[in-house]
Amino acid sequence: MTKVKICGITSALEIEYINEYKPDFAGFVMFFPKSKRNIDSETARELLNALTASVKSVAVMVNPSIEQINIAKECGFDYVQIHGDADNSLLKNSPLPVIRAFNVSDINKFDEYSSIDNIIGFLFDSALPGSGNTFDWTLLDRLHRDKNKLFILAGGLTPDNVADAIVQVKPDAVDVSSGVENDNGTGKSKNKIRDFIKLAKSVKSS
Repeated sequence: MTKVKICGITSALEIEYINEYKPDFAGFVMFFPKSKRNIDSETARELLNALTASVKSVAVMVNPSIEQINIAKECGFDYVQIHGDADNSLLKNSPLPVIRAFNVSDINKFDEYSSIDNIIGFLFDSALPGSGNTFDWTLLDRLHRDKNKLFILAGGLTPDNVADAIVQVKPDAVDVSSGVENDNGTGKSKNKIRDFIKLAKSVKSS
């Protein structure tokens, strides 16, 4: 069954939605003030304390320092998802297991990270992460899949297209943020989260 990650959680109300519908992962943006979904470490601690134990927490960062990842670990996160620049030393020495994120412009770097044990999964996003846009999923066809590392599809997924995405790409997990937001773009929609998880879990990807 395909795993689901709901990303960009920012409030106690959204934690209630997560606890009710229980995706496999919940993502929280940190140290990236350009994002409307960015939260500080104090808010992260409060939200994680309210998160049900069955949902794994992911700190989502862009160009992070080891100090920032340490703060995320202190907050209680299970994983760190890294976008942007990250040298091999940081990836290998991260105090949290790493989900390495790619977009269509840097996917050529995939092979060099495949042998790093601390990386537990790869996430593939559109050229502008968080934009809500899809990309050409056939670009992923040539990539070698390691059964020990999660293959996560992101970028423009919604309740309307997640089933097709799973059938075509056969990812281990799907990731959504803007696709389950309220129509006004502010906060998450309870009904969209419910529908996205239900549809993703109902599709047979093989």
